[in-house]
Amino acid sequence: MSPMETQATVDAPPGEAVDERLPVILLTGFLGAGKTTLLLRWLRESPMTGRRMGVVMNEFGQESIDSQLIDRPGLPVRQVAGGCVCCAPDNELDRACTQLAVSGECDYIVVETSGLADPDNVIDVLTDHDLLPLVHLQAVVTVLDAHWYARPETDIGERVLARKQLQFAHVICLSRCDRLPEEEILAVESAVREINPGARLVRLPFGLPDIGDLLTAEPGGRALSAPELADEGTRPAHLHAHYLSLVFHLPVPVERSRFEAFLSSLNGREVVRAKGFIRFRSSPEKLYIFQSVWGTHFIEEFPARPHPSPVAVLIGPHLDLEKFRNALHALCFDRGGSRVSALTVTPHE
Repeated sequence: MSPMETQATVDAPPGEAVDERLPVILLTGFLGAGKTTLLLRWLRESPMTGRRMGVVMNEFGQESIDSQLIDRPGLPVRQVAGGCVCCAPDNELDRACTQLAVSGECDYIVVETSGLADPDNVIDVLTDHDLLPLVHLQAVVTVLDAHWYARPETDIGERVLARKQLQFAHVICLSRCDRLPEEEILAVESAVREINPGARLVRLPFGLPDIGDLLTAEPGGRALSAPELADEGTRPAHLHAHYLSLVFHLPVPVERSRFEAFLSSLNGREVVRAKGFIRFRSSPEKLYIFQSVWGTHFIEEFPARPHPSPVAVLIGPHLDLEKFRNALHALCFDRGGSRVSALTVTPHE
């Protein structure tokens, strides 16, 4: 019997009692798929549900960028940092959910995983008997970058993990559909339905899985069958065993044209994801956020106050740390500059 089947036996039958445990929505998807963007849309929608959201956020690496994006008064947030939540000690995710459940600050919880997290491990923790008296797994929502998935040249390791994230989903959100012609979207939808025929498909940015509907629907079971779940011996090693993250603090404003050229030069097979906050010499009083995934980037002003410290985070397989440290250092200082920026390297084995 799967953990979610076990959970169903402790849920009170309709009409007999009210289940006072906090519903948990697990938000998964590969690096840069658009999980935090979807979470931001849910945050705007949440007041209309009459329920208060709490967030558990996990990022690969030591510096949290996404938590700065969702930071707002009254929103309780807990972090599981420093690597993938799927390999963090079980008590870290357990502790974060427990703290929110007993705090009285929220009525439901969204757990956003790192893009490299194995959903199976996370679901096992969220449905563990220690947490069952406090929370129940309401739904698994997976975001898939349709523009990326439509490209067959994508590395096989990343596609294997994305496939697994799809297998466990009750709702699958296809992001960046505005970048694809209709025939390619239909092809991606067909491929996704082969992987998980029971999931509901939503096209982003046009649609949105309604948070109120997710919270009031019957809790979903696992998308995989028991025989598939039992086949532990065939599971591949975690993809992030080959991934590194580099955190480089940017102590001075940089030339925007040079920084954009740097982002444009990133090879998607080496730097899958880059993100952070930066100041430019042309307007040093302003702070900008930058995002890059698979070689495509954007930069926009970050208006929230107080401003976080400027920092760049790069994530990729077998990342050449010294190469990118030197490149970022050169953006900050003229040749011969003596100051050295801080560097944090996070290997995962």
